[in-house]
Amino acid sequence: MKQKSGFAKRLWLLALITLCSATYMYAQTGKITGKVVSQDDGSPVDAVAVSIKGKSTGSYTNEKGEFSFNANPGSYIILFSYMGSKPIEKAVNLASNQTANLGTIRIDVSAQMLEEVVVDGMIKKFAQKKSDFVARMPIKNLENPQAYTVVPKELFTEQVAVDFQSALMSSPGVGNVSQGPGSGGIGLGIRMRGFSSLNGAGAIRNGMATNFVSLSDPANLESLEIIKGPSATLFGSTLISYGGLVNRVTKKAFAGKAGEAGLTTGAGGLGRLTFDYNTPLNDDKTFMVRLNTAIHREKSFQDYGINRSIMIAPTFTYIVNDKLTVDVDFEYFQTERTATYVRVGSAAGITNIDQLNWDFKKSYTSNELLCESKVFNVFGKATYKLSDSWTSQTQYSYANTENNANYLFLTVNKKDTITPSIMNIPSTFTTNQVQQNFIGDFKIGNIRNRLLLGVDYTQLVNTNDRATVAYSNIPVSGTLAINIYKYQQSLASAKRAQALRSERTVSAYASDVVNLSDRFTFMASLRVDRFHDVANDYTQTTLSPKMGLVYQLLKDKVSVFGNFMDGFQNVAPALSEDNPDKPTSFKPEHANQWEGGLKVELFDGKLNGTLSYYDINVKDRVRTVAGTDGVTYSIQDGTQRSKGFEADLIANPIKGMHIILGYGYNDSKYTKGDPSIVGKHPYAIPHHIANFWVSHKFQHGVINGFGLGLGGNYSSDHFLDSDNKITVPGYFKLDATAFYEQTKYRISLKLNNLTDKEYWTSSFNATPQATRQFIANVTYRF
Repeated sequence: MKQKSGFAKRLWLLALITLCSATYMYAQTGKITGKVVSQDDGSPVDAVAVSIKGKSTGSYTNEKGEFSFNANPGSYIILFSYMGSKPIEKAVNLASNQTANLGTIRIDVSAQMLEEVVVDGMIKKFAQKKSDFVARMPIKNLENPQAYTVVPKELFTEQVAVDFQSALMSSPGVGNVSQGPGSGGIGLGIRMRGFSSLNGAGAIRNGMATNFVSLSDPANLESLEIIKGPSATLFGSTLISYGGLVNRVTKKAFAGKAGEAGLTTGAGGLGRLTFDYNTPLNDDKTFMVRLNTAIHREKSFQDYGINRSIMIAPTFTYIVNDKLTVDVDFEYFQTERTATYVRVGSAAGITNIDQLNWDFKKSYTSNELLCESKVFNVFGKATYKLSDSWTSQTQYSYANTENNANYLFLTVNKKDTITPSIMNIPSTFTTNQVQQNFIGDFKIGNIRNRLLLGVDYTQLVNTNDRATVAYSNIPVSGTLAINIYKYQQSLASAKRAQALRSERTVSAYASDVVNLSDRFTFMASLRVDRFHDVANDYTQTTLSPKMGLVYQLLKDKVSVFGNFMDGFQNVAPALSEDNPDKPTSFKPEHANQWEGGLKVELFDGKLNGTLSYYDINVKDRVRTVAGTDGVTYSIQDGTQRSKGFEADLIANPIKGMHIILGYGYNDSKYTKGDPSIVGKHPYAIPHHIANFWVSHKFQHGVINGFGLGLGGNYSSDHFLDSDNKITVPGYFKLDATAFYEQTKYRISLKLNNLTDKEYWTSSFNATPQATRQFIANVTYRF
């Protein structure tokens, strides 16, 4: 007993000594504090990494730009790193039991990379609307007279978005997203503000042109910027629509080491692997690389149909010195997938596509009949700080897409009979763009000017060679037996037609944002555009203006805005019924928009919203008509007016809760032209579209890290055809998710189309959409 008692005493003594030592050592530590603000306007900067050079000790700034962490006494170099910018170094001498306040540190955030930074589980506020692309220079949302929405990758993560179509459907202001064909490619069509476009669904990447009718993978997305209204003044006319455009902002390298790997599986044989890794390549963290990859395998929700793709996207950032930064990125995307489209002829005798009683489980195709596409994108940017007031930005974009498309068209000429045909189109798309911008920020007297001066050269070439193989009619309830070998034999002897699209555009533009006061901002912009249709040996010169006013009712909180914006399309010469023997030249189409609205950023940036009313008038619309001789001709006689109301709200009302809401009403119709079109609505344009997503991750207790999400999409009825004779019913689709997230991992369960709704999307062709689907994802961060 005495031995045990003596041992116990020695054990207690050892514990006491250990505790006292630990207390003493802790008492010797000091604290390092300070605040980081923007070099530009002095506003707090959150998510700045603050660390001791050569050690892992450090922290991140909060929403007020403040930081604080403990360290042992000593002399240190403190590093401040923010989103790819070169780290700032500050020396500090830390004494025991003392606080070393580094004061206010100013950091340049004008060229931020918009990449992820580990703060509260790598979750940024959804409500941020930061963009250097919308105005092609860094101005705040409340100073910009144009309506736009920035949808961050965190939303796609919560929604377990496994394809680009799902990501787009989450974007306020975008409706009726559908996969569609074009010149041999496979792309996504969108509808914005009463206009359809296969070009506007992501053909703009980091503000530069890639290829139209091409797909990509959401794994490489940092955000989607939904830029609303005709935007030709700053983005040209080649790859955007009058209703707006979607800019894909890709992930960029940053000055830190981090990575994540994800596995997604689910119904329909879904198997998906993603990998994202970032690291500096030198000790100074001035040369950084990031690699994103995705491998996707999935069967259709129907009896046949597959989707296979792979994406590899490395990106490099090199901070040469305090003035020069070079960014280079590559993206390779390869896909094989079935592509089936339903058409309804005038002889079908129906007024609503639901009258077909279509079996959503039937595909009428085979897994051997595929569209193949290989997409290669290159982007380079050199940013050089000429002075404290001027920055040079030199950009280059190259895009090449090789396609071998096999589109299956199912034309319903009678209510219960289908006429199948397969169109084979090998094609090549190539786009080159070179752009030089000079961005100034200076004062004339007491008036601040932010001036953009730019020149741009864009070249687009598309070659394709098409042939069609027709099949015998089959009943709607029947099966189309596609023998791939017989199809290839028929294709070898089919008559082929070649087509060439070759265009060059040289442009110059200027835009000045003038702060008449700290609340009143005026923007004036102008573009001169010289278009050369090389294939048809035709040139056009066009002017495109843009103007806007913004007044902040409450400084940095509420602003009212108004704008006049222009969009245009160059029209190639074509045969007309008045001149059937020689191509007729047409004037450029012009779209003029008047818009006014309200923007709010409230509660320290936790709530961001826009309300706007717009009126777009498009003159000199060119349309195709069937001549009395059976030949298709072009005629320029139409005026289309599209007006409507839009609202979006993105909020983080409490920590862990995210809300995104979008609603749009549109009335688009032809107001002038041939009596056969006046009063008619464009096909595929619903009057009402809406989407929402609400999620909450619990922050405390035993359910800390557990979260739930619910969202949906709504679309009203729209027409399948320009004659407005066949209606595609509207729909309301719900999705739900449950997830558990910690710093190192995330587990998600997702149920798409919760109510198993059968619905269609369309863009002249109609496509049945997927019914209920279960998805599970596991992501590990390192």
